Amino acid sequence: MKIKLDQNLSIPLREILEQLQHDVDTVLEEGLLGADDEDVLKAAGSQDRILFTLDKDFLNLRLYAPASHKGVIIFRPPRQGALAVIKFVESFVRSADLRKHYLRTTIVERTRIRVFK
Repeated sequence: MKIKLDQNLSIPLREILEQLQHDVDTVLEEGLLGADDEDVLKAAGSQDRILFTLDKDFLNLRLYAPASHKGVIIFRPPRQGALAVIKFVESFVRSADLRKHYLRTTIVERTRIRVFK
């Protein structure tokens, strides 16, 4: 799957996801640090990538309707330390079929996963 990591996710996560056979790029590499959420989402969509983020702004489904992008997965880990976040995201990716999250907004929490079409 093609994934774009938002600026709030650790760069070491890229290597882990690539080892899991995903095509990954980052907001940092694309020179979009500090860019508006809309610009980040547009860049991900133009490359047919699902956006991985911690940014709660993407929970506003009126602004970021699932039909308006290639997919957004918002991670809500119980702890915010870099290592805890990496393990949380890796655990989800290992257990999920990411194709089911394409063209959808998904919220991944410790005890549940919510998918909006």
